[in-house]
Amino acid sequence: MTTRFHGLTFLTDPGRVFTPRPATEKLVDAALARIGDRPARVADVGTGSGAIAITLALRSPTLEVWASDTCGNAVALASQNAERLGAQVHLVHGDLLEGIPRDLDLIVANLPYLEPGHEGFEDEPATAVYSTGDGLDHYRRLLAGAGDHLGGAGGVLVQFDGEVLEAERSELPWLRSRLESLVAAAA
Repeated sequence: MTTRFHGLTFLTDPGRVFTPRPATEKLVDAALARIGDRPARVADVGTGSGAIAITLALRSPTLEVWASDTCGNAVALASQNAERLGAQVHLVHGDLLEGIPRDLDLIVANLPYLEPGHEGFEDEPATAVYSTGDGLDHYRRLLAGAGDHLGGAGGVLVQFDGEVLEAERSELPWLRSRLESLVAAAA
């Protein structure tokens, strides 16, 4: 199967790899706006089909793009999509920032953030939708390690409930608190 994302056609694997959603295009747009035309090193954590990483690489050829996922099916699908679309992306089969270089200019992520048992995503792989505890454990672990991977002027962009949240390297504790307050308000 295929899906359209940011004007590009991506191979998908429903039920095995999360299918890219139109709402995630805002994350790509925010990343492109932040980077502008300058060369930069970007990591897409939890890449899935590779839609975010590949779109960034194609829309801004001066980027060095890294993408990681814990799911072997996702890494294989992202590789197929990168090859089909002619995108240069470094793919890593690993957990969050494992295997990703340091001194990044930007980390982007659309990670699982729903607590187990949340309804509405039965057709998607559980590991791509649900995180442990209150649903924020993946983001907590990412933010705990992000500072070590970002350069001095680096930042993080994450998608949460269809919205893009942004933080500079020095604001990572604020972003964690912001995510926690959003989860608490929804409970």
